[in-house]
Amino acid sequence: MLYQSLYRQYRPMGFQKGFIGQEHIVRTLQNSLQTGRLAHAYLFSGPRGTGKTTTAKILAKAVNCLSADKPVMEPCNRCELCLAVNQGNAMDVIEMDAATNRGIEEVRDLRDRVKYAPALGRYKVYIIDEVHMLTTEAFNALLKTLEEPPAHVIFILATTEPQKIPATIISRCQRFDFRPLTEDLIATHLQSIAQQTGVNLNQEAANILAFRAQGGMRDAIGLLEQVIAFAQEDITPEQVWQALGTVDKARLVELVSSMAAKDIGAVLKLLDEFGNMGLDFRQLLTDLLELLREKLLQVTGARKTKISDDLGLKTAPEIMTMMDSVASGLQDSRRWTHPRLATELIMIKICNSLKSGPVREQKQPPAVKSPKKVKQEKPVAGEKWDDVLSLVKGESISSYAWLKEATPFIEADSLVLEYPGNYGLHCENIVKPEHRQVLVLAFRQVLGIDVYTVRTRE
Repeated sequence: MLYQSLYRQYRPMGFQKGFIGQEHIVRTLQNSLQTGRLAHAYLFSGPRGTGKTTTAKILAKAVNCLSADKPVMEPCNRCELCLAVNQGNAMDVIEMDAATNRGIEEVRDLRDRVKYAPALGRYKVYIIDEVHMLTTEAFNALLKTLEEPPAHVIFILATTEPQKIPATIISRCQRFDFRPLTEDLIATHLQSIAQQTGVNLNQEAANILAFRAQGGMRDAIGLLEQVIAFAQEDITPEQVWQALGTVDKARLVELVSSMAAKDIGAVLKLLDEFGNMGLDFRQLLTDLLELLREKLLQVTGARKTKISDDLGLKTAPEIMTMMDSVASGLQDSRRWTHPRLATELIMIKICNSLKSGPVREQKQPPAVKSPKKVKQEKPVAGEKWDDVLSLVKGESISSYAWLKEATPFIEADSLVLEYPGNYGLHCENIVKPEHRQVLVLAFRQVLGIDVYTVRTRE
C-alpha cells in the first residue's frame, strides 16, 4: 500500500473525532444541525492549516449522513455517503479549486449543474476552496445563484484572504473566522500523533514544532513528518532544529539577551554557531520577531505567555524598538544575496542603537516644557482614564503601550498628555497617524474631546 502523508492519515473524521480547536465554530454548526437551521451558503476564512476544508467536509457529511432521516450533529463515517466523502468520490459533494478554475465559464457550468437533485444524500454540497482567486466576472456570475440557490444546494466557500472577496458575496454567506491554534493545542496533538506512529516526541521538541508552525495544524504535522524522517526514533529538541534549520526559544532568548546587553561579540558568536548549523537566517529573523511579539503581549498584559524574563527587555517601548529594527532588517534582507551577512549587520545596528538610544529621537520636535502653573488645567478622573485605556487596548496594543505612561490633563477644549522628561520616544510615537486615529476615537467617546497635545515634565 502506498504511503499516505500524516496530515491526511490523521485528518479529523468528525467534530468530536480528532478535531482540534475552533470550539466556537463547532458549537455553532452542531447547534444548526440539531435544530435544522442550515444556511444555504457559508464562508470559512482564516490562516492556512486551521481546518477550513476539513470542517467543510465534516459539515457535508453531517447534512447528508444516512444513519438518520435528517442532518446529524456528528457523521457516522460508516454509511455509504460518509465513506464516499472520506474517499473523495462522493457525487453529492463537489470540491472546486478556485485557484485553477477561476474563470466565468467554470462558474457558469457550476450554475447549470446546481439545479439537478442530489444522487444519494439530502443536499448537494459545493466546496469552493481559495474562493478569493475567482475573477470579478466569475463572482458576478456566482452572485445570483449564491443568493437564491435551489433548496437542495449548500455552498461552502473557503479562503485565506477574505478581504479580496466582494462584499456582495460575503453578505450572502454565514461567515466563520478560523483562528490560529495555540501552541499548547498543537504540541499536545503532535505528541498524540507521534505516539500512534510509534515515535517518542520530547515535550520540548513538540513545543518547538508548535512554535514553528505559527498556528497552523497542517504545517505542524508536516514538520513532524519531516523530523520523523530525519530522527527515525526518539525526537529531541536538537534533532528538531537540525532537521528544520531553526533554533528553539531558548537559543532565541539567548540571542535577544545578548542584543539587549549590547554584547556584539556574543551576538556574532551565536550567529556563527547558527551558520554552522546551516540555519536559514531569514527564518531566524521571522522567529525572532514572533518571540518579541509574544514578549510584548506579556509585558502589556494582553496575554499570558511562557516567554522567559531573561530577555533583558522590561518595557514595551524597548521591545517595540527592537521589533521595528528586526522587521525592517527582515524586509531589507530579501534584497541581499547573502542573508547571513545581512543578519549580522542588522544585529550590530540594533546593538549600536541600544547603546546610543533610538536614532529617530534626534529628529523629535522639541517638546513643550510643563509650566510650573497652568491656568484652568485639571487632571482627568481616574475612572474615565481607565475607560480610555481599555478602549485603546482593545483596538491597538502598541497605541496602548505608548499611552499608558502618560498623565492626562484637560485644558480648555483639548487633552494634554504629560510624560516624564526622559520619555522622548513616547512623545514622538504617540502623535503618529496610526496611533492618533485610535486615540482620538477613544478620547471623543469617553471625554468628548478629539484634540490632544503632548509635553514633558521638567
